[in-house]
Amino acid sequence: MSNFGAMDLSGLTQKDQKVPNQAVADWLVNGDEATLRAYLALSEATPVLMLVTDQSEASTRLRAVVYEVIQASAGRFAGIEISIEQQPQIAQAVAVQQAPAMLAILAGQPAPLFQGEATKDQLLNVLTQVLQMAAEKKITSQVSVGAVPEAPKKSLPPEHQAAVAAIDSGDLEKALGLYQKLIVEYPNDSEAQAGLAQVKFMIRLANAGPEAANGVESLLVSADQLLVAGQVEQALTSLLERFEVDFENREAIRERLLELFVLIGNAEPAVLEARKKLATLMF
Repeated sequence: MSNFGAMDLSGLTQKDQKVPNQAVADWLVNGDEATLRAYLALSEATPVLMLVTDQSEASTRLRAVVYEVIQASAGRFAGIEISIEQQPQIAQAVAVQQAPAMLAILAGQPAPLFQGEATKDQLLNVLTQVLQMAAEKKITSQVSVGAVPEAPKKSLPPEHQAAVAAIDSGDLEKALGLYQKLIVEYPNDSEAQAGLAQVKFMIRLANAGPEAANGVESLLVSADQLLVAGQVEQALTSLLERFEVDFENREAIRERLLELFVLIGNAEPAVLEARKKLATLMF
């Protein structure tokens, strides 16, 4: 990540600003000072991506890529677009002199990511780092588009409530231990299985380092990144293709596939198809 220079948003941030509801108007909204104040507050709970644009074709192309990636992240990011021409004071506040450019905002603090265009793969690599930084700061809440009414949720047993509370507080290791204990006590508890898969996934994202040049670990990291990007079928296919030929690491790949099946949802078409393929390859 390159540094554009010193940044100070103290003039926009209000200490008593409350974190808004976890619903946004769109995955990438046009921003002014009022919108930015709301998104600075939102960044206390959810990673915010700030895209600074102008009227150039480069900005248009990058905007399309950023929107696609944020939309596919299933609420792991909230996006705000700042026009360098219409909101020059905001661009100046974050030390951006030329568009397009991109920053991440975590807990009210902007961090420059890159300036100029970026491919989808480059953007995904950068955002994986942002998720790691966010997890370290316990900024892991997700957003949704629009205030869509939710069906009443059934109350969770105390053991599940403790695990969920640990996730909400950012103590993923505690949540991991609680879910592992639940699985031992209640092997058929599907909610505990889903919770365990989710926590393991979050821990992997938080602890992910540079990928190995080769080997099964590189494959597993790549599958996680594809899943973050919303490319579910590609993530499963990459594991299945390796499973078919890599007999030495079959067990590790199979275990990761089973975890992803639970994480994605056993009733999802992509999972049903992948289960059939896995069964065929095993027998």
